Amino acid sequence: MKTYKIFPAIHNDKIAFTTDDDIWISQINDPKYERLTSGLGVAIRPRFSPDGKNIAFTLIQLKDGKGISEVYVMPSSGGEPKRVTFFGRPTTFAAGWRDNNTVLVITDYQTPFSYWTELYEVNVNTNSFKRLPFGNVSSVFWKDNVIIIGRGYQDLPFWKGYKGGRKGELWISKDGGKTFSRFVSLEGNVAWPMIVGERVFFISEHEGIGNLYSVDLEGKDLRKHSDFTNFGARNANSDGKRIVMQSGGEIYLFDGETKQLEIDVQTDRRKAQQKFVDIKIDDFSTNGDMISVSVRGRPFLLRPWSGPAVQLGERQGVRYKLVRVLHDGGIIAVSDERGYDRLVRLDPNRSTIIDKDFGRIEQISISPDGKKVLISNNKLELWLLDLGSLTEKLIDSSEYGIISQISWHPNNSWFAYSFPESPGTSSIRICSINGKPVKVTSGYSIDFSPAFDPEGKYLYFLSSRNLDPMQDPIFLNMSFPKAVKPYIVPLSNCYSPFNQPIENIECKQEVEVDGIQERVTPFPLDGDNYVAIAGAKGRVFMAIAPIQGMLKSREEVKERIDFFDFNTMSKDVFLDNVNAFVLSFDGTKILVKQGGSIRFLEVSSKPEQNVPPNPDRKTGVIDLSRVKLITDPRMEWEQMFNETWRLMEENYWRKDFDSINWYKIKEKYKELIHKVGTRYELSDLLKEMIGETRTSHSYEIPTDFDTPIPYPVGSLGASLEFNGECYTITKIFEGDPANDGEKSPLKEAGVNLEEGDCIIAIDGVKLGENVNPQSLLVNKSGTQVILSVITKSGQKREVTVRTLNDEERIVYRDWVEKNRKYVHQKTQGQVGYIHIPNMGPEGFAEFYRSFISEFYKSGLIIDVRYNGGGYISGVLLQRLLMRSVGFIVPRNGKSIPFPEYSVPKVTVAITNENAGSDGDLFSFMFKQFKLGTLIGKRTWGGVVGISGRHKLIDGTMVSQPEFAVHMYDIGLGIENHGVEPDVDVDITPQDYALDKDPQLDKAIEIALANLEKK
Repeated sequence: MKTYKIFPAIHNDKIAFTTDDDIWISQINDPKYERLTSGLGVAIRPRFSPDGKNIAFTLIQLKDGKGISEVYVMPSSGGEPKRVTFFGRPTTFAAGWRDNNTVLVITDYQTPFSYWTELYEVNVNTNSFKRLPFGNVSSVFWKDNVIIIGRGYQDLPFWKGYKGGRKGELWISKDGGKTFSRFVSLEGNVAWPMIVGERVFFISEHEGIGNLYSVDLEGKDLRKHSDFTNFGARNANSDGKRIVMQSGGEIYLFDGETKQLEIDVQTDRRKAQQKFVDIKIDDFSTNGDMISVSVRGRPFLLRPWSGPAVQLGERQGVRYKLVRVLHDGGIIAVSDERGYDRLVRLDPNRSTIIDKDFGRIEQISISPDGKKVLISNNKLELWLLDLGSLTEKLIDSSEYGIISQISWHPNNSWFAYSFPESPGTSSIRICSINGKPVKVTSGYSIDFSPAFDPEGKYLYFLSSRNLDPMQDPIFLNMSFPKAVKPYIVPLSNCYSPFNQPIENIECKQEVEVDGIQERVTPFPLDGDNYVAIAGAKGRVFMAIAPIQGMLKSREEVKERIDFFDFNTMSKDVFLDNVNAFVLSFDGTKILVKQGGSIRFLEVSSKPEQNVPPNPDRKTGVIDLSRVKLITDPRMEWEQMFNETWRLMEENYWRKDFDSINWYKIKEKYKELIHKVGTRYELSDLLKEMIGETRTSHSYEIPTDFDTPIPYPVGSLGASLEFNGECYTITKIFEGDPANDGEKSPLKEAGVNLEEGDCIIAIDGVKLGENVNPQSLLVNKSGTQVILSVITKSGQKREVTVRTLNDEERIVYRDWVEKNRKYVHQKTQGQVGYIHIPNMGPEGFAEFYRSFISEFYKSGLIIDVRYNGGGYISGVLLQRLLMRSVGFIVPRNGKSIPFPEYSVPKVTVAITNENAGSDGDLFSFMFKQFKLGTLIGKRTWGGVVGISGRHKLIDGTMVSQPEFAVHMYDIGLGIENHGVEPDVDVDITPQDYALDKDPQLDKAIEIALANLEKK
């Protein structure tokens, strides 16, 4: 069976490569092969030592969304791999060898950003390491005194044809790294430099697809050496004599001409074997008697307290979603069995597909009698399907978003839904199965989560219209964190429960649309962050999400369920720490998810709050051990491949984009799926396929490569250097020491270590040339360790510190504060400095963290280098557009700008090739609004955005470019190009070596010059 072969390396006649997640070795003219690694994780990027005796490789371990990569070395003849790096970072890889004892490693270790990777020498005998002063490096080839480094993208399968600011280019040094000059820069990606003879070879896409090219040592005489037309060349490597590269899961050799190597590896495909998996519930529903749960896209039907869990539908290779239990115990779901979304009825012994094409189905809602289903799709439509006659009817369509949160009236004839009325508002609409939609609310607010009471008298919904502002405690601003309130609508012309007359008048169980908007009544409750509402008999259940900072992980937000009792007219807590809930059709039972447990409860009584996860009818915890799921990875991978393709075909923003033949793309990559033997190989293939859009934001972000658990490395927030006896503290990273997470553990109260102090042991283990501190901090992140120290004054101390989980945050803050102090010093305090790392919550916080202390200065430098994008550029630009027009002069003290927190008239911005997405847009708008001079390098160039709402069955996020940003003057000109700065300034490797930042220096120069003009 053919295998998926990637990352080849060569030494004389030996070829090393990766397949089946392991490193293998073969001879060019010999069909024999040997597996060198086994079961460590995903072993990639092999690199032969100059004498060919050893191989360095990169080991990736990714489990449950947590991953790191490190470098290992082992004999090329086989033997025990030795770990030689302990950086604990997700971006670390073997790049080559300096000599037979020194491996070259590229990593983002102790840099402020993951995009900022540097080159290290690592001694494979002692594991000691040294950073080389070349600055940003993405690849390297070193021959004698000639060093060629690659910057920017080096392997870009997910964005073929990339030409933006981060496109790869080559720099050359002919004096051993003292000075570098730009060497090769083409209109397309340039990657993987190699010196063979007197020429420099590389892979480039500047002619449309990856092929092998070369130039002479002066960067001239460009020649093409391969002619790949179907799958491009990737990941080239050379021993200085010949070159190997991959294309379409096969290995090719260049030795004057390009030819495919016939390496037919027979593997055991251990990671493709069937296996049982842990049960993680994706979705659930109940009819009050039976329960359905979905695991990895497979539905199970079970009774709450006893009996088997029965898997329904196809056992393998099909994904079922939106699974809903019917009254009769059957299930309605959405299946991709026939290649597209189709409704299907599942029963224990059969399944019936409803072959109707509604596009990509986003939500469904089944009528209480199980005879009708409402379907919302990605075309922004709402359809009604009669399950008996199989006739469909288009109910409604929006121009602004997906119609969602559909709810049926208990009489099976009416339904309600949330309808997007504009880019920022939504209304509640109701409709009968034979009528037309009727607005319940005006559409001037954000109205959502409609739900009927089980007796059919009332409609409930939530609305973000409680605009009672709260003052921001730091900045002169206001917000509405408790904007949502619940509302009730009597469906007939009767009194609301909150205004009952003296006589007993019951509401009719019918819908009267005349005057329905006037019958909307708020609950007598304060606003809060309500997220869902549902009706039970005599009660209304409401989920409330905690109001918390956005910098915390929101993957497992625990909500609280409250209920409002109409008998007592009061609200009370029903259950806390809930992930999700659903009520039965009749509103008597509630099914809640709490972590990995599901509880089945009566709505009429309050349950126990904190219960063990053990199955117990009294506590309502359901025995999920009855659910057993065996998976066939190969069938799962094929389903994931098909779904990824289908999502692209359904959601790509340009429906009429003729240059993308979706069906041809599918057939092209389907030829490779049978080669795939591991989840990592599938990931590589999916990236290749989605890269055919040649559009930004085409991502595949996996969560698990079926590897051992990666053990994180604890961090001390400092740089250390071995002096022959102990590890000297050469640098302690620090931001504002009073801020949470901005102080090295070495500076904690009672510890008080300083630069120049020397660490001799950790937890009693003596450090030395062969024992570095990082190796002793594996699996000790966030834990206390004991450091034995000799201070620079000669005093011996033992101190206890709690290690950091991750140093990136504190390294970033140290970099920002260094820049700020430098700007203040160079401008004598006239100019302020703000860095914005992204356009999300972190960037918002960083902007205002600095703004409140910098805005009153005469000038301001806004730094968006390495900005990772997001969605708030417009919000920040609103603030920057607020220019000061005068001063507030107090009796005592200094004057301050007016309006309050306005921006000085002199502003300068710095951007670079790593500022992308919303960072692109910020850079563009800074120029467009003429806020000041933009300095730096052309930006990333990716402005076709995504929602990121789709996940594959194993939790992998796949994104499809869904909406493009079109500018009045340049149209789509930012996409795949970037934003040109007003003043182009680069940072050369020699600048990095001298710790210079010419981009920041130019910003200071221009800011001061403009101040002189004011």
